[in-house]
Amino acid sequence: MRWMLVASLGIYAVPILIYIVLFCKGHILCEIILGSFSFLFYGPTYLNILNIYSLCRIDDISWGTKGLDSGSTKNAKLKDSWRLIKFVHVAKYVIWNIVLGVALLSLGSSYTPRFIVTIIMVVLIGLSMSLKVLLSAVYMIKYWCSSRGGNKEPTINTNSRIGKLVETFS
Repeated sequence: MRWMLVASLGIYAVPILIYIVLFCKGHILCEIILGSFSFLFYGPTYLNILNIYSLCRIDDISWGTKGLDSGSTKNAKLKDSWRLIKFVHVAKYVIWNIVLGVALLSLGSSYTPRFIVTIIMVVLIGLSMSLKVLLSAVYMIKYWCSSRGGNKEPTINTNSRIGKLVETFS
């Protein structure tokens, strides 16, 4: 547990120390430190609230659905299926959180089960973060390779209205 605390503090301390060494501006540094505290304490709350809100609003189809408000039976069936999908997703979220809470509470206060659960969580988080880093590196390499070869200027489709407007003024 001690090392997790050190790692968490390191996430905040290392960038601040780098900023001090590179820029040496005190007032901006104070803003960064105060912002870090608000992020540290409010972040988990907002994360949970936004996850629950987004899951409960999964059936909000008000954007990009022109014509679905008409009274046809096909649209009614589609809306019913979206409501069922919403119910299933929210139910899975609630049930898995209950299962995880019961599992953690049933482990008791002994050190070994808590340590195993902590290691499993750290491994899952590490795998998730490494996958994100790997995929972003692949994307950046792909972008870098595509920008190095061929045209460096973006191409404009002259069939579009914007393309014709650009041609008119260039």
